[in-house]
Amino acid sequence: MRFAVVSVLAALATIALKMGAYLLTGSIGLLSDALESLVNLVAALVALVALWVAARPADEEHTYGHTKAEYFSSGFEGALILIAAVSILIAAANRLLEPQPILDPALGLAITALASLLNFGVARVLLRAGRRYESITLEADAHHLMADVWTSVGVIVGVAAAVLTGWHRLDAIVAIAVALLVIRAGLKLVRRSMLGLLDTSLPEDMLRTITAILESRAAEGVRHHALRT
Repeated sequence: MRFAVVSVLAALATIALKMGAYLLTGSIGLLSDALESLVNLVAALVALVALWVAARPADEEHTYGHTKAEYFSSGFEGALILIAAVSILIAAANRLLEPQPILDPALGLAITALASLLNFGVARVLLRAGRRYESITLEADAHHLMADVWTSVGVIVGVAAAVLTGWHRLDAIVAIAVALLVIRAGLKLVRRSMLGLLDTSLPEDMLRTITAILESRAAEGVRHHALRT
């Protein structure tokens, strides 16, 4: 639970930093980056609730516990990533048609870089915690933050190149490219959640291994029939 709280606090800090960078520069790329962080905040709050539900013990109505709640959370986060990516695409397309100069880029890029470092550090902490506690929610949140980091990197490169070359449309072009990468990350999370909720069977090689182990104990009276996973 404490790791989800850390994620929420980090999201609040990065939103403040990135919105400040956008207000300073007027860059559509930095605005898109700030919107992605806003989605991170909503996702972190959803993760916090999911972890609370998943931690509840089994009861008469849920004899296997409530751990499936984490898959719902992961799927919701994936959907939020897709929404953020579409928002980036729309905003970038508008700016592509009507390019505008970027103001005070050095300070804006420095603030964005600071926010990205914060996100990267928190993502690494959440990923280790997710693997340690086998929590798909924490892992999904970590991947979500890493997607935000890569968004920021792309935006920083795009804004810097636009300023250096004077070609302001480059800001929007890079934002579009990063949005496509973010869409890929969102689709992967949604797919993983669906597989978890649908109880997808194990790969054939693992099934053969399990079957061989069971058959090796046949002399001890162990029997199996129509093995399914």
